[in-house]
Amino acid sequence: MSFEELKNISLFRNMSDDIFQIVAPLVGEENFKAGQVIFKEGSSADRLFIIKNGEAEIRKVIAKEEERYKLIAVLDKGEFFGEMAIFLDQPRSAEAVAKTDTTLLTISKKDFSDLFNSSPAAAFKIMEFFTSVIMDRLRKTTNELVTIYETGRLVSAVRSVSELSDIVMEKVFGAIEPEAGLFIIWNTFNREFEVYGQKGFNLGIGADLPESDPLVKWLVENGEPFLSFDLKNDNRISISEESIYSGCSMLASPFFSHDSSVASRNDLSGFIILLNRTRQNAFSYEHMILLSAISGYVSVAFDNLQYMQEAIDRSRLSRAKATIQ
Repeated sequence: MSFEELKNISLFRNMSDDIFQIVAPLVGEENFKAGQVIFKEGSSADRLFIIKNGEAEIRKVIAKEEERYKLIAVLDKGEFFGEMAIFLDQPRSAEAVAKTDTTLLTISKKDFSDLFNSSPAAAFKIMEFFTSVIMDRLRKTTNELVTIYETGRLVSAVRSVSELSDIVMEKVFGAIEPEAGLFIIWNTFNREFEVYGQKGFNLGIGADLPESDPLVKWLVENGEPFLSFDLKNDNRISISEESIYSGCSMLASPFFSHDSSVASRNDLSGFIILLNRTRQNAFSYEHMILLSAISGYVSVAFDNLQYMQEAIDRSRLSRAKATIQ
């Protein structure tokens, strides 16, 4: 890799030439195919990685035998990961996987340690950059955790779907700042997805989406969040200009029923749609992970509301039977 190419990477861009000349020879390069594991959780940490091209997923193992994972982050060109390898003598705390065909730059722990002895100024410059990025990540994580905690606390006490919708929309709009959004749930009686909450739309009361809607079909078939950086050119779903949610960027997260008696639509109870009509790349993978976490709380709260309503209905039925007798 030439020095000119290396200078285009954010980690090295603002580095003075004399320090760059010392660091550049330490940088290696590795290629990974889409889906290939870069390192496993618990493995020894011997180098950090910088993304030259492609994307990488960082995830925690939930159930190794069942291959279940919790997505922590999706990193893009110029971002780095595995940096704790050069700071601490500890195993990897998460797993990294190439999301696409990916080219990674590497700096080994040994080379970085040697750099402290041969050129402390260069090592300090890199440390300074790492520290600023890590602090920024911590600030974002803290804000996201506060949003998730507050949402969970509030939705656990709701007494109606309308109240649930209002709380979730307020928290989501405060954290992600979309231009428009919808809170939609499955209506068992008319077998359509009904709009319960909306911001930035002007839909009438009782507006709904049929099961044939392209986004609904995609969510039912895939059972995972939908993130589009460029909705107009996204070949996963076909959305016409006349659609209620046509725009430039979209983020949608489903929530599911945990009630074993519900079997239709892969237990999809509803979903949250966020839309930016004027700007591409308005939503990030971090937004997707945050909205997915909130949707998990919505799933539990929605099931609880269903159980409460069923209990009320049974009580009314019992009283009615007693009156007839």
